[in-house]
Amino acid sequence: MYGPPAILLIGFDKSEAVKIQEFLKELDGDFLKVIHCTEEMTKQTLWDAMHTEQPNVEAVKIMKSPQRICIFSGLTGEEMMMFINAYPETGLEQAAFAALVPNSGEKVLAEVIEEIMGDHEMLYLQTE
Repeated sequence: MYGPPAILLIGFDKSEAVKIQEFLKELDGDFLKVIHCTEEMTKQTLWDAMHTEQPNVEAVKIMKSPQRICIFSGLTGEEMMMFINAYPETGLEQAAFAALVPNSGEKVLAEVIEEIMGDHEMLYLQTE
């Protein structure tokens, strides 16, 4: 476990984020702070992004992204796998999953997103 208990959503709109929050409740994961990725956050380190406070979700200008990404923080591997394995039940489009780790914490979020999208694309092409 590394970082604060949070999940950073990239490429999800507000209605999808509500579904994720309901889903987290079902999995007893509502202790996780749900953070919506904004353009400004992509210039910060992943560590700083995971510590973002968004008291007024309605005022948050969510960044558009062609790829949905969930970045976990402060969870065990087992907790992450439980979420990932149950994710299809949400009915939401496919997403890529990643975790905040010491190596990625100091990277700029835009760079982390690029890496995840590249890895996800490679995995997706291998499964076709």
